[in-house]
Amino acid sequence: MTAQDITILTTVASSLIGFFSYVWIKAVRPTLKFVAQHDRVVESIETIKTEITTNGGGSLKDAICTLGETCGRIETGQKIIEQRTHAALHYTAIALFETDETGRLVWTNEPFFDLTGQTMSDIEGFDWLTYIHEEDREEFLSEFISCIEMNRKFQREARTSDDRYVRMLGFPYKVNEEEHGGFLISISEIKSNEVKNV
Repeated sequence: MTAQDITILTTVASSLIGFFSYVWIKAVRPTLKFVAQHDRVVESIETIKTEITTNGGGSLKDAICTLGETCGRIETGQKIIEQRTHAALHYTAIALFETDETGRLVWTNEPFFDLTGQTMSDIEGFDWLTYIHEEDREEFLSEFISCIEMNRKFQREARTSDDRYVRMLGFPYKVNEEEHGGFLISISEIKSNEVKNV
């Protein structure tokens, strides 16, 4: 090989290397980047598609469905506990009634009817206040509303519409320090020798 052949060969080799480098930089590498990005986009789309399809697993939709099922189980459990509590309170010897957060009567037990001589239709809603003597009702209601608004214990001795005296003691179902979900109130008759200035 002559020096001229080596020069030509080196020039051709350098030209080919330059050409392939140019093709690599301008065409092949951007194409590979585009293909890689395309693959990531396709993978992301498939992931999203899987997550929004039924039983896709691990999606926000599945989490919401699971949360809904959990809330349903909690509500069912709470209803069962409430029914058991009312059943237990229904058979106690203490006269009890329950109000909602506004003071409307929502539940009573059998001893309440025995003590008051009234029926549920006589005392529905706010009609339970008719059990309090008419002359004392306004002051009684004012105290009860104050307890509702202040979320505090209700304790009062009162004259009834049939001129007997009763002691009422009620506690709010506290949701937090400011709110309550109603009152559970017990009523007991005061014997004549125990009657104070009611």
